[in-house]
Amino acid sequence: MPIKYKKDILAALKEKGYSSTRIRNEKIIGQSYLQQLRHGEMVSWKTIETICRLLNCQPGDLLEYVEVEDKKLQEESPKPIKSASTETESFEEQLKRII
Repeated sequence: MPIKYKKDILAALKEKGYSSTRIRNEKIIGQSYLQQLRHGEMVSWKTIETICRLLNCQPGDLLEYVEVEDKKLQEESPKPIKSASTETESFEEQLKRII
């Protein structure tokens, strides 16, 4: 994954007085998002916004871009969708070209 967290978000929140229990009880961040944070998975931008507000920071303080060197990971990256070459091209032809 080319974007990752720079620091342990849950530890930073706990340091500011926001334990997992408090976050759940006050419904600040949903349980599923807390679980994603525990596993280092990306959460929604709304959740990032909430975390930034609680920690008084910017998204760049939490996230960083990491260059992907593994060829297999690069191949798994989504391919850009090209625009249709002609308007007479059928849907099936467009779909084959995209995939």
